[in-house]
Amino acid sequence: MTNSFFFLALTFIAPTLVKGGKFTDDLGHEFDFKKGDKFATRAATGGLSLYHYGARDEITSIWGLWSIRGSDLDVANPATGSRYPESDPNVEQVEWLATKNNLSPSCYTNPRGCFRFDNTTMVERYQNEIDYILFIDNGNDSSMRTITNLTGIPVVFIDTFYEYNAECRNTSFAGGDVFSKIDASKCFGRSMLDVATKIEELAVAMEIDVDTDVVNAQKKASCDAAKLFSETMKKKQEEGLRFLTSINAVKKDDEGNDYFEFRTLDPIDLWVPRTLEELGMPLLHSDDGSLTMEDISTRVTSNEYFLDCPAGQPAESCNSNTLYPVDFWLFDSRSYINVIGNDEGVFEAFFPDKAIIAGQHWHYARNDGPLSHDGIARMLNEMTSRVKDAQRMHPKTDCTAIDPKAAHTAQVGGGLDRNQYICYNEELIQKEYLQCPANAVKTDVAKDDEKDAAKDDEKDAATSSAKATLLSASVFAFSLFGFIF
Repeated sequence: MTNSFFFLALTFIAPTLVKGGKFTDDLGHEFDFKKGDKFATRAATGGLSLYHYGARDEITSIWGLWSIRGSDLDVANPATGSRYPESDPNVEQVEWLATKNNLSPSCYTNPRGCFRFDNTTMVERYQNEIDYILFIDNGNDSSMRTITNLTGIPVVFIDTFYEYNAECRNTSFAGGDVFSKIDASKCFGRSMLDVATKIEELAVAMEIDVDTDVVNAQKKASCDAAKLFSETMKKKQEEGLRFLTSINAVKKDDEGNDYFEFRTLDPIDLWVPRTLEELGMPLLHSDDGSLTMEDISTRVTSNEYFLDCPAGQPAESCNSNTLYPVDFWLFDSRSYINVIGNDEGVFEAFFPDKAIIAGQHWHYARNDGPLSHDGIARMLNEMTSRVKDAQRMHPKTDCTAIDPKAAHTAQVGGGLDRNQYICYNEELIQKEYLQCPANAVKTDVAKDDEKDAAKDDEKDAATSSAKATLLSASVFAFSLFGFIF
């Protein structure tokens, strides 16, 4: 892969940011913030995202999980870490969150999820400390309309699912349908960078004291991570690997026997799958109707998945022919516990898929965690380390040559047919991920690369000098330079 592709712009092409104070949210509502305004927001998706852009005292109140679902983070002892360190807050960030008014004390540590404040009373208790409620989420929370009608606190919405389109969602808080879809075919999926850019725009409007050097360093790290991930995906596509994003569950049949079921998800309205596909990951699609509204996701049992195994008897001896040719599984972080939460061999016996047996599986955060350049860098670096050595488990299949940002693949109701995946095309990789700020504080990796380059330059210069000297110098001079090199 040529350097020219990944470094189309060594100078950072920044998003068009509004002047401090002015902000238009994803319902089309306009706001004029002033420095010192106080905000309530979801802890990780809102609070930690803005923390990465410099927010501190601006956030007074939080609700929801501090970690991602499925995490074992102990917020009372964060130094012990968690199973998902690339997504969860570090010690300093946990300590910062602990200084805020907690609007969901009953569930903020529940690994199954926590997306709302406990009740409206919690918000009313602290409403004198809240000028705005930042709703950075997927729009599935009707209590936002309730709380703004009850307290008068304005709700500022950033959509983590879709780009703003006046024809996508209802925008009025006057009725009961705010956030609901008007026309799902007008809803265009967002990736992590799309949402992070909107949050950065919000941070500017909030007049946060942004440390430009720190933020540029995060952007440089994100750019480096995207470059490495995309290069890795090019290699994986050449090797013929396919990935599947999923949610799984262990259920009981009518006789009380356990069975495994997974749900497939087209990479349309979840920001991590959107990001991975836009950077070249060969994600299997699952809409066998294609362009139908009803079949965007499917639920598949073990009996349906293993096509050659007797009903109720999945086994390694009959696992070659499967409904999906999955070479690497990506389960959402909450249901991933079903895979890693048992002794070695237990889950493999329960669901004896080739990729599972080979240990080729990882998780993704599903509508969880921070959305910032720092979050993008950490997620992509960890994903790259997990998938770079994966091997193909099933015979190769043909890819589909289509733009991952086209309406057909990124709009609700779209999606390719079952088992189709998009061909890697350098010209169609989302280039916004790869445009690095030229004035960024150098990361450690960048510094090491720079040192190596400097050494190479010195060596090249010295070598050139030696060659010139050889033309006119004595044998002694030749020997001297030979010793140096």
